[in-house]
Amino acid sequence: MNKKDLRDYLELLKKEAPEEIEFVKRNVNPRFELSAVLAKLESQNRYPAVLFHQVGHSNIPVLSNLFATRRRLALALGCDERKLNEVYREREDHRIEPKLVKTGPIKEIVITGKDVDLTKLPIITHNEKDAGPYITAGAMVLRDPDTKKRNIGIYRHMLHGPKELGVHFAETSHSNLIFEKHIKINKPMEVAITLGMHPAFYLGVLSFVPFGVDEYTVVGGLMEEPLEIVKCETVDLEVPSIAEIVIEGIIDPQKRKEEGPYGEFTTLYGKPLMNPVIDVTAITMRKEPIYLDIFSGHLDHQLLGGTPRLSSIYKAIKVACPTVKDVFMPPSGCCRFTCYISIEKRHEGEAKNAICAAFASDPFIKYAVVVDSDIDIFSDSNVWKAIATRVNVDEDIFHIREAKGHPLDPTAKKGFLVSKVGIDATKPLLGYPETIHVPGSSEIELDSYITK
Repeated sequence: MNKKDLRDYLELLKKEAPEEIEFVKRNVNPRFELSAVLAKLESQNRYPAVLFHQVGHSNIPVLSNLFATRRRLALALGCDERKLNEVYREREDHRIEPKLVKTGPIKEIVITGKDVDLTKLPIITHNEKDAGPYITAGAMVLRDPDTKKRNIGIYRHMLHGPKELGVHFAETSHSNLIFEKHIKINKPMEVAITLGMHPAFYLGVLSFVPFGVDEYTVVGGLMEEPLEIVKCETVDLEVPSIAEIVIEGIIDPQKRKEEGPYGEFTTLYGKPLMNPVIDVTAITMRKEPIYLDIFSGHLDHQLLGGTPRLSSIYKAIKVACPTVKDVFMPPSGCCRFTCYISIEKRHEGEAKNAICAAFASDPFIKYAVVVDSDIDIFSDSNVWKAIATRVNVDEDIFHIREAKGHPLDPTAKKGFLVSKVGIDATKPLLGYPETIHVPGSSEIELDSYITK
């Protein structure tokens, strides 16, 4: 059996980084109160994972804010925070096929037919104007009707009733393409939603691999072992054997219900839409499951979605600029709209090529900033210092009008069109003043100088 499940990770977190997790023993309301606790912590610049032991009338504890720091994501891959992007890229390219097993903890409780009742799950309402409770940490698997290959992604699921969930497919997602195939042949689409797994699982299913690649193989690569999967009860799909909760169902290609508004990663509400509906056919779970929640519209949501994107962006830039060092989409740009790129500059104009590659690799990016390798791209202030001291506005900034963006971008016009800005914040190769340096500071032991 796989060792890397959610519980294994929580034990690791308690041991290796106990300051990264907090526990709430008192009962909290799933409507706003749970998310208010997280928002209060956020207002104090604190982003721990929080395990809520009692949530409303449910006997299932809720874990939220798990993905809100890069340190915790790095711990999931067993690496230093500074190596997170590099380790992700390497393992993403060494995919491992999943292993089908007969059973696992996810089959300890099986609920089907008239006994299915989603309202018994502690589904959270996060933001004031959200249309209702939303499942936010569900990794949904479906199958291409032509190739029979699996596709897995994370989508928002509004609770419509005891046996109904909404689903919003991103317009550019692979799952939307597969759903369109089902619409064309007027065939119901089977789905299964995994709730509660090791963070490496979530980083894997959000990988930007080509269409047709099974994201379970990426999960295997990140976990460095095959993901063990089991057959579902009521649909012809497979899910992790060590998941906490799985929801099975069928999407009628013609059925729609209004869904939204919903607090998106942009920190703004997405508008109501007529979206597909999942008719739930089964729920399976462990005997004492943990319900995993993502704090929508906040860093938990942004960082999880943004981190896997960095790999494909880096690889695209590396073709244009072989000396690229690293890339980062900072929380100040919602981990989507702004991209910082570090390069070892060799030629003038190279930074602009890197910027164009970044724009081409990810339509979300509106602002791309290239800096020299001496600038810390994980620090907004360092990047802005480079912009302030190394940018000649007339020569180093360029603007692209009506480029393809993303419909969730609040500045988008005509559906997808946005303006994009590229900034070359690298030093000229010749004639730039030398940066100041204080010799000997790295050898100083402050305790021998400063008394308390």
